Amino acid sequence: MNNGVAVSRRYFQLTALNALVGLVLCVLGAYVVGSAASTLESSRLVAAAQETLNVQAEALNGALDKYRMLPVLLGHRPDTTDLYAPGLQSGMAARQVAIAAAGVSGALDVVFLRRGGEIVARASTSVRDALAPRGPLMQAALQGRLGRQERVLADARRAYVFTAPVWNGAAIIGVVAVYVDLEVIEDNWSLINNPILATDATGRVVISNRSAWVMAPRPDFSKAVTGGSANPTTDVPTSYLFRSRALPVLTWTLTVLLATAPIRWAGVLWGGIATAVALGVVLAVQSAINRHFAAVRRTRAQRANALRLERIVRDRTRELLTTNASLAHEAAERKSAVELLRKTQTELIQTGKMAALGQMSTALSHEINQPLSAVKTYAQNALVYLQRGRQAEAVDNIGRISELTDRMAAISRHLRNFARKPNPTFGATSIAKVIEDAMLVVQARLREQGVSVHTDLGDSDLLVRGGPVRLQQVVVNLVLNALDAMAGQPAPRIDIAVRALDDTVAITVTDTGHGIAPDALSQIFDPFFTTKQVGQGLGLGLSISYNIVKDFGGTLKAHNAEGGGACFVVTLDRNDELQGAAS
Repeated sequence: MNNGVAVSRRYFQLTALNALVGLVLCVLGAYVVGSAASTLESSRLVAAAQETLNVQAEALNGALDKYRMLPVLLGHRPDTTDLYAPGLQSGMAARQVAIAAAGVSGALDVVFLRRGGEIVARASTSVRDALAPRGPLMQAALQGRLGRQERVLADARRAYVFTAPVWNGAAIIGVVAVYVDLEVIEDNWSLINNPILATDATGRVVISNRSAWVMAPRPDFSKAVTGGSANPTTDVPTSYLFRSRALPVLTWTLTVLLATAPIRWAGVLWGGIATAVALGVVLAVQSAINRHFAAVRRTRAQRANALRLERIVRDRTRELLTTNASLAHEAAERKSAVELLRKTQTELIQTGKMAALGQMSTALSHEINQPLSAVKTYAQNALVYLQRGRQAEAVDNIGRISELTDRMAAISRHLRNFARKPNPTFGATSIAKVIEDAMLVVQARLREQGVSVHTDLGDSDLLVRGGPVRLQQVVVNLVLNALDAMAGQPAPRIDIAVRALDDTVAITVTDTGHGIAPDALSQIFDPFFTTKQVGQGLGLGLSISYNIVKDFGGTLKAHNAEGGGACFVVTLDRNDELQGAAS
C-alpha cells in the first residue's frame, strides 16, 4: 500500500488536473455554445425580417395599387367631356364627380385639371397642392401615360399622386389626379413592433413607423443609430439587422429592421448555461475524488489500528505464556484482551461512519439541488422571453441565476461551519422577502408533489433580527421536511404564517402529514437524528435550522398541530432599525 505522503500527493495531483480540465471545459463550452446560439438566433432573425419584408412589400403595393386605375376610369367616363364645358353647372358637376370618387375610394383628394394646369374641380378644400404643367405628373398624363409620384403638400402632409389623361374621343382635353394619403399606411405600420421604412430614389425616407426618420436621409444601419425606438424617451443608439427590397414600380426601397440585442443575449445565456453544466461536472468529479481518498484514509487508519491491537494481543499472549500463572488466570487475561480488541474495532467502525458523515456534510450540501433546479428553470424562462422579445424579463432571470449561485455558495459555507459556532453580525431583515425567496427555491418540488401553499405574511414591512440567506435556509429546510412528511398523501397542504408579538415575531410552518411521534419530539433537533429510510437524509436539516435560529437569538420549537400534522414555530426578535443584514 502506498504511504500517506504518496496518497496525499496523488490526491492533490488529481484535484489540480480536475480543476484544469474544468477550466478548459468552461471556456470552450462558453465560447462554442455561445457562438452557436448567436448564429442560430441570427439566422432566425434574418428569416423573420425577410418574412416581414415580403409581407409588407405586398401590402404596400396592394394599398397603392387599388388607387392606380381610378384616374384611368375617371378619364374614360363618357360624361367626363361635359365636365370641361364652360359654365357654373359643369364646374359643380365636376366637383360632385370628384367628391363621389374620393368618398368611394377613400382617396385624400380627386382633382380635374385642364391641359394648362388650371383646376376645373377638386373633392377636398383642405388639400393645397398645384401640379406644374411641365412637371412629370402632368407631362405623363398629357402623353397618354399613367403618372405616379410621391409629393409633400403645402401643409407638410405626404401623399402619393396618380395622374391620367381625360379623353374626348382620341384627344386629351385635361388631366385627372388622385391623391393617396401616405399617413394612412404609416398608421397601419404603427402596429408593427420592429422599425420599417420606405425610401425614394434619392435616399430620403418617405414613410416609416418611426417619426424621427420621416423625410430625412436614410440612416446608415451598418452602425448603431438613434430614432429606432417606439418610445422616443427611451431611445438610445441601437444596432440593427436589416433587410431591404426594391419596389421598381414605386421607385422605392422598403427596409425592415430587427434589433441585434437578442443575438448577443442568446450567446450570453447559452454560454452561461454551458459554463454552469461544465462546472457541475467538475464539482461532481471532485466529489467522487474526495469520497475515494476519504475511504482510502479510513481503510489505512483502520488497518493500522488493527495491526497495533494485534501486536498488543500477541505481546500480551507471549507474556502470559512465559509466566507461571495458573491456567485460569491465563484464560481470563486472553479473554480480556480479545474483548478489548473487539470493543476497539467496534469503536473504530463507528468512528469511521461518523467521519464519513462529517466528510459528506462538509463537502456536499444536501440542499444544493434545489437552487440548481431554480437556475435551470430561470434559464429556460429567459430563453422563452428572448424568443418573444421580452428582454427585460430575460435580464431579470439571468440576474436571479447569479443570485442563486451566490446562495448555493452560502449554503455550502453554512454546512462547513456546522461543527463550530458561527459569530456573524446581525441586522434588520424583511421576513416577508425571506419567505418569498424560499418559495422560489422549492417551487419545483411543490409542483412535483402537487402541494398547495397558503401564506399569511402579515405586515410586509416587518423586520427581524437575523441574516436573510440563513433565514431563507431555515424556511427551505422546514418546507422540505414538510414535503417529505406528506409524500404520497392526497391533497397535501402547507400553511406559513407570520405574526408580530410584542418584541418578537413568530413564523409557523404547518403541514398535513402524520405528525411527529411522541418519542421523537425530544431528539428531533439532534444532529444525525432522522426517521427517514437509509439514503434519504442525513438528519442535519432540522439541527442546522435549530442552530441558525439560536445564533440569531431566537428559538425553534416543534409540536403536533390540532388538526393533524407537524407544526414548527420560529421565534425571532423584532428589529425595526433599517440597517444591513448579515447572511
